[in-house]
Amino acid sequence: MNLPVVQKMSNKLSYKYKLLTISFLLAIEGGYCNAQSDFDLSQRHFNESLYNPAATGNTFTTSVFMHARAQWLGLEGAPTTEAISFDSYLTRFNSAVGLSVTGDQIGFTNTYVARVAYAYYIPIFAQSLLSFGISASLLNRNQDASGALVDDLTDRELYFADISETKPDFDFGIELKGPVKVGSAIRHISPKIASPYFKEYSMNIWSYVSSKLNVLNMTVEPTAAHVYRDKYNRFEAGAIFYFKKSKATASYNDKYWFGGLWRFHGQFAALAGISLTPQLRLGYSFDYAVGELARISEFGTHEIFISWHLNRSAPKDVDCPAYRNHSSKAKKKRSFLKEIDSRFKL
Repeated sequence: MNLPVVQKMSNKLSYKYKLLTISFLLAIEGGYCNAQSDFDLSQRHFNESLYNPAATGNTFTTSVFMHARAQWLGLEGAPTTEAISFDSYLTRFNSAVGLSVTGDQIGFTNTYVARVAYAYYIPIFAQSLLSFGISASLLNRNQDASGALVDDLTDRELYFADISETKPDFDFGIELKGPVKVGSAIRHISPKIASPYFKEYSMNIWSYVSSKLNVLNMTVEPTAAHVYRDKYNRFEAGAIFYFKKSKATASYNDKYWFGGLWRFHGQFAALAGISLTPQLRLGYSFDYAVGELARISEFGTHEIFISWHLNRSAPKDVDCPAYRNHSSKAKKKRSFLKEIDSRFKL
């Protein structure tokens, strides 16, 4: 048998093995092979607006977030994700607006999402804000199958053609931000499309809860999240520990942190980060799986994020004693922001 024929057969088997391996990993991680329909970030806790439009602007700043994730490093064709988002809180209108662009690649399939979001904040009680949010997106999925060599081109479950499709999509969410932060979003509220190419983008509900507690010289933030989609449930829980660099530099964001996250399908994530300046944050996470996933993905998953925060704004009409007890407008705002920092643990 000549060398080109042998090489072609090897490529076929290699590609088929890779495809089956990735499908197997997705099945284990998500409960079914369509689990990678939404990009998954271990550090989304720092940028929940990517998943819940009601969280847009919930840092009360003008913010830019950047994420990059390489999943199951060392396995060719494994998922990679990039995301960049911008949001800004508008004090005058008790509202926030946001923009984001994400890219998700798996094998020779690419998914891109361009999204705009709006959130409206309502002060309730003395220490809490309730926000409602909505977002509109355009989802584009395309694939270049020119390099794919497969045995059965008639398999209806495999789309080995050059395809590009775009669809509209909508999300709606709600978030209560106070001593305890609770949020929930209904994602992919979109018209059904007959094409099976978007079949895995089914409506799902993503919910989360967290609270920051002052313990000794650090702040502890327990977190939990749940995703429900098509009778499938996924749970995760963890905690993040924040430390001030020194007593002399005790500003609200002058901290470093580390923590852990456990996904109940058998994956652990370790998180760490630092505020390089009062405006600039850098974070890293390493995910490692147990069981079957660990044997195939021995190099784990790596993720980094960078955030930049400018122009802090104060929500209007929150009953804040520190705000009422000062006559100077400048002092009012500084004291108000300090009170908001303390109460909302920003």
